[in-house]
Amino acid sequence: MKVCLVNPPWTVKGKNIWAYIRSTMPPLGLMYLASTLESKNIEVDIIDFQALEMDWDAVEAKIKTLNYDVFGLTSTTLTVKNAYRVSRIIKENFPNSTVVLGGVHATALPDEPLTLNPTIDYSVRGDGEEAFLEIVQGKPVDTIQGISYRDGDTIKHVGGPGFVKDLDALPPPAYHKLDLSLYKPAKGGYKRLPAMNMAATRGCPGKCTFCNSADVTLRVRKPELIAAEMQMLSEKYGVREITFYDDTFTVFPQNVKKLCDILIEKKIDMTWSCLARTDTVKEPLLKSMNEAGCHQICYGIESYNMEVLEAIRKPIDIDRTREAVRLTKKAGINVRCAFMFGNPGETEETMEESIQFALELNPHIAMFNITMPYPGTQMFDWAKENGYLLTEDWNDYDWAHPVMTVPTVSMDAIQQKYKEAYRRYYFRPKFIFQRLRKITNLEELKICFVGAKGILKFVGA
Repeated sequence: MKVCLVNPPWTVKGKNIWAYIRSTMPPLGLMYLASTLESKNIEVDIIDFQALEMDWDAVEAKIKTLNYDVFGLTSTTLTVKNAYRVSRIIKENFPNSTVVLGGVHATALPDEPLTLNPTIDYSVRGDGEEAFLEIVQGKPVDTIQGISYRDGDTIKHVGGPGFVKDLDALPPPAYHKLDLSLYKPAKGGYKRLPAMNMAATRGCPGKCTFCNSADVTLRVRKPELIAAEMQMLSEKYGVREITFYDDTFTVFPQNVKKLCDILIEKKIDMTWSCLARTDTVKEPLLKSMNEAGCHQICYGIESYNMEVLEAIRKPIDIDRTREAVRLTKKAGINVRCAFMFGNPGETEETMEESIQFALELNPHIAMFNITMPYPGTQMFDWAKENGYLLTEDWNDYDWAHPVMTVPTVSMDAIQQKYKEAYRRYYFRPKFIFQRLRKITNLEELKICFVGAKGILKFVGA
């Protein structure tokens, strides 16, 4: 039995800031699948078309060389149509192969791939390690928890989404299956290369209406195992930077403190960044994180307006956010702040308040995105039930173009503020001077130049 895991291409539309600063990081979910299969002596490879950046002719030519029994595809909402296209190419060339689709989109809408795309044999919902392994092993499909499949004209769902209770029981991701030199975090998001992504948790304690993790039970890995994995990446692969992709890395501060203590004690030469909520950090922890190599924290601020924050179920006190940003800077850690335009209750005034708040906080990096009601979220259900959803063409769900209306503000105003925010934030003499003053080496100068060039192209598009 031979298995191929595939990360489909990501096609970025024009007039999108991500077209200029995009990251390309390893498909962590596929690497966990690969290591799980390898632990059972199953032959497996990974093809990452996002990292290879091939056009469709080259993708098709590559697929024609892939003679495997089972193909496992992953996808987000934004890449799912490309995943469908890849599946069709696979079946045209290898009609007897089994094609399985997993990832967040398949979890949210498991019927869709089976209804719209006959080249998909199974959808896997939630954590896929156990379900995908059992599909490959040929177990009866009606006994495999977390899968969806066709039975004649009926789509059947077996159990709830897959759930790995003990993350520490999983084998480490199969880093050896990828060319790690192909990967880079987003511009401005890293300090050194080569860089790699990791996860210390799955799930999130937050209940934000726009997030697919709102209903996912939170689990955490032991800090000792995380530190050991970081040390292995440093010594075996020469990795110098880690991007933690947890929804809220600091949700268990005692675990983060323990991880920092180990990194410091063992003198592991690794810089790293993470995502956090401003209501989960305090000064002693931030100091430990900086000492252990953390150079940047991204906080999802979303909005300045408390009514908007309550509408999206993220009512973090603004003064607490101010204090968290201040303490992060004081600890010597760069701050990245993310804002959203077009939430329920949004107005031109609330968007202006958010821009003003970004200017006040003055983070190292400010990101502005247009609100996306992704399938599987409470916001998607709200938008669809109220007739606010404009399209279910998943290629449009790119953080840069409104896909839902809100009664309190026009789509034109949202689009205008989106671009205006970047122009007003990044082309201030104060910001430019501060940014240039922080540059300490040639690599940082290159990152700054490429990022500035991308923003210039975007605001002028």
